Formats: sequence, structure tokens, C-alpha cells
Amino acid sequence: MRLIFVRHGETDLNLARKYCGQLDVGLNEHGVQQMELLREKLDSYSIDLVITSDLLRAHQSAEILTDVKAFCFPAFNEMDFGDFEGYTYQEIYAKFPLDWANYCNNWQTAIFPNGESFPIFYDRVIAAFMEEWKKWQQFDTVLFVGHLGVLRVIALFLQKQKIAFYWDNDFKQGTYSLWDNESQRFVILNQ
Repeated sequence: MRLIFVRHGETDLNLARKYCGQLDVGLNEHGVQQMELLREKLDSYSIDLVITSDLLRAHQSAEILTDVKAFCFPAFNEMDFGDFEGYTYQEIYAKFPLDWANYCNNWQTAIFPNGESFPIFYDRVIAAFMEEWKKWQQFDTVLFVGHLGVLRVIALFLQKQKIAFYWDNDFKQGTYSLWDNESQRFVILNQ
């Protein structure tokens, strides 16, 4: 089984370098173009199953990438950044200085105000992933269109990496990465 990872296309909040999290925003024009170009790259794959979160930007990306019906899972929504959503780092620092300092000093356990912590986010994503992963084994190629945080968490899990390596896993918009389950590694990264 091959698992194709695709980060959703660009949104206006991504462009402005603002936390999206659970905000349900759609793709901007550039994001649509990214997905249209990526569709051409993915045409060589026979996609059997498509998985997304239930947030618009991921679902919209999947619709552009393939005609295969997508199955949406709320458990694969991006991390809930709570009160930080819709703001840049600088705006968060000015508006929530103590909460921002707490996050910067202890990102692995800090709880976002009115949001979730990394351990809660990790457990939510991996519990759903493990449940679905077993079912996906019957397919040759699964397309997973998701959010940067979710893709990073799944990559950590698949590669049996510690949380400290979270930031080392990057999934760029407009590219795809291919996990080969047989060899237990990424054979394509950000292509």
C-alpha cells in the first residue's frame, strides 16, 4: 500500500502567516492553482481512496486533485490553536504575551488558550489514523489530503520518531510525498 501525503493548497491566512487551525477557510486563487498543477503530477497514480479532514481547505484541495470521492474525518482537522487562530506570531505575542511565552518555552505540553495541547492533538490524530490504517491496507494507493500539523504527526508515527522531531517533517503546499508501506519509508518527499 502506498500513501500519498498532500498538504492542502494555500489560503489567505497561510499567505498572511496567520494560524488557521480550526478556522474553516477556503483556498485562495494561488492555492487552487497549486492543486491544479499537482493534479497533473498525481495523474500517474491510480488512486483508490481519498481521505481528508472536514475543513474546507482540505476537502476543496481533494476535489481539485482527483475525481475519487473523499471521506472526511473531523479527527484529521488541524490542531485547535484556540485564541491564537487568525493571528500572526507577532499579533499573538502582543495580544497574549504570557500564553505565547508558555507555548514557546514548552510547546510539547502547553495548552493553547481555549484550544488543545500537542499531546491531545497527537492522540486525536493517531487514534483515528490507527483505526483507519487497518482498513486502508486493502487498497493500493491512498491519497491523504491534510494539514501541516496532521501530516507531521502521522509522519512521526509512521517513522517511529519522537515528538522532538516534529519540526523536521515538512510538507510544502503544491507538492506530494509518497510513503511506501512495504519499505516503511518516504520514497518521494515534497515533489
